[in-house]
Amino acid sequence: MKNDKLTNRALFAVLILCFVASSLLAQQPPSPRRDTAFFRLLRENVHLKPIIIGSNGRYYYGGQRLRNQYSLEIPFGEMDDPAVNRYFTRARTIRAVGSVISALPGLYFLVTSRSAGGRGVSRQTFWITYFGAIGVSLTSNLVANAQLRRAVNTYNSRLGRPRIGLSAEPLPHNAVAFGLSLKKLF
Repeated sequence: MKNDKLTNRALFAVLILCFVASSLLAQQPPSPRRDTAFFRLLRENVHLKPIIIGSNGRYYYGGQRLRNQYSLEIPFGEMDDPAVNRYFTRARTIRAVGSVISALPGLYFLVTSRSAGGRGVSRQTFWITYFGAIGVSLTSNLVANAQLRRAVNTYNSRLGRPRIGLSAEPLPHNAVAFGLSLKKLF
């Protein structure tokens, strides 16, 4: 008998709590935005276009050829995706480090040829460091281009990602319309 009274009281308390909560929520004014928050990102990136990599390795944005690879920073910055920014930053860093390492042998030859009585370095050392610098430069450019292609592919996949949304919109006469949608870009 005591369990029945306790269960009935708990059930009655839960019903009153649900009624009070629903009454308070019903008294709120309608929100100024009537669409779902899920599609907000879609509106922000609507002006972005896909980046196309030509057969010659050139990049095209909106049908126009980009002058250099650093021009990709503008659409990447507009999207502000962490993965895309990480790949682009890696590509820039690798290219800069490769350029610095490639320039070091030239500085070494300039310094050693003027010091130590003008004797300089042997021919074998010169050619080894010369071709080594060319190898470092080519390798760093290949790795940087691979990172840049990765950034472009990630950027394009983020633009074309299918989005699923669920919305609930209040209608006149205390009715609610529910909707489900799927959007796929380009």
